[in-house]
Amino acid sequence: MTRRLLGVPIIGVLALALAAPGCGGSSSSDQQLAFSRKRERDAPEIYVVNDDGEGLDRFTLDPSEDVGPAWSPDGEKLVFARNRDDNFDLWVMSADGTGIMPLAEHPGDDGFPSWSPDGNRIAFASNRDGNFEIYVMAADGGRAERLTNNDADDLAPHWSPNGRKIVFDRSVQGTNYDLYVMNADGTAEGRLTDGRAGDRYPSWSPDSTRIVFYSDRDGDNDIYSMNADGTGVKRLTNNPGDDAFPSWSPDGTRIAFASSRDGNVEIYVMDADGTNLVRLTNDPAEDTSPAWRPAPPAE
Repeated sequence: MTRRLLGVPIIGVLALALAAPGCGGSSSSDQQLAFSRKRERDAPEIYVVNDDGEGLDRFTLDPSEDVGPAWSPDGEKLVFARNRDDNFDLWVMSADGTGIMPLAEHPGDDGFPSWSPDGNRIAFASNRDGNFEIYVMAADGGRAERLTNNDADDLAPHWSPNGRKIVFDRSVQGTNYDLYVMNADGTAEGRLTDGRAGDRYPSWSPDSTRIVFYSDRDGDNDIYSMNADGTGVKRLTNNPGDDAFPSWSPDGTRIAFASSRDGNVEIYVMDADGTNLVRLTNDPAEDTSPAWRPAPPAE
């Protein structure tokens, strides 16, 4: 049975989509976020918005579900999961929403893509061999290499900024999840959290010292951060709604996440210490899985 959170299936794709076209605009903001938006009777689509909430633009328009976007390290491409014929595969497009094409097609469900910092590889979760495991493949597609191999579901991989490690979440005792870390080749796997809660969707800070994630360890889903070795856990949000899918900004000062705190799921941004909360989207649709666009390389 497919697990769900915030009304969405939790399988390598944590979707949500669709607002009216023509919502673009201009802004002085120089940072952007991609996210998934879902209206009640429409499939999820990929949108991009400036970090001040202006300049909303829809990037995909397809009868299939488009979810879980992730930027290339140079900010020039987006990889995402698309569901056609009841099967999720990875697709890629240019940063302006053009050139959409399949990256890998396989009978299993592929999702949760994460680009390596050097731009050469993409890590992702797939159930192509029975249950969800972490795989890695070349950024232009091709043969995938399996990194994990166990009876649990391994999901939501995220590369460390130096490209040496991958953090991910693993199902424990059915509904609980722990965070694990391993070398980028799948060796030296280590457990970061203790199995007593649902610790999910980890994201590294740009300086590699902290990991942000969401957890129901205190009753409902809130955002937490911890040191890269699993110590120093700090709760960053505390409200009756569900907060999930955190993403660290490229400069390390802010964290974006999805929350149902105001009735439906919207994208919020806060400082990395949990202060200065700002609601970024405001739409009857459900907005989730935000991903910051990397800062352009210095000229």
